[in-house]
Amino acid sequence: MKIDLKSKKAFTTLDVTIALMIILLFTSLIASYSYTVYLSSAEAKRTATALNYAVDIFEHIGAESFSNVRPTENLLMIDTIPELEVLDVTSDTINAKIGTYNISLKFENYQDGTKIKIITLNINYKVSRKEEETLEFKRLKVVNN
Repeated sequence: MKIDLKSKKAFTTLDVTIALMIILLFTSLIASYSYTVYLSSAEAKRTATALNYAVDIFEHIGAESFSNVRPTENLLMIDTIPELEVLDVTSDTINAKIGTYNISLKFENYQDGTKIKIITLNINYKVSRKEEETLEFKRLKVVNN
């Protein structure tokens, strides 16, 4: 009795190897894409958090009277950011920290210095292990008559 091997339908080792290589290739591509999306999402979240802190700080400063807008520790005591820690207060700057975000708030008098103050807010934070980002915002505070 003669067995006809060509008539049997089955997968060969070459078929299985090619299929596994294709699956491995697509799996690695999908994993790489997912990791890139995760990193982008994490970066966007950290930037959004920094922007929220900036908005909270400027809203708080906007609610203060012109005479109270000066570098004092009490200026940054904001109810919406309970974890804010004031590190250093100098004659024109307040340095603070909120978690991993470093904040520098600088006060300058505009020209004659009697009616307008320029407030510069810098927020520095790590985006990834190696990269840091600094956001800078400026706002004017004017005397209300």
